[in-house]
Amino acid sequence: MIRKGIFYEMGIPASEDNADELEERISDIVGMKNADCATTWAKVREWLEDPQLKETLREKLSP
Repeated sequence: MIRKGIFYEMGIPASEDNADELEERISDIVGMKNADCATTWAKVREWLEDPQLKETLREKLSP
């Protein structure tokens, strides 16, 4: 699920070491905690297309 390009653009460190934690946090933030990967990423794409939601996601994922 980790797409380094997306996170890099947002200033969020993404690596294999923090992939599971990052995926879990993203799922929680976008309200898809128990959803499968494809469903979660569909919701994440919606968030990334909306500047306000994208900023919210960035803020909540920032270290």
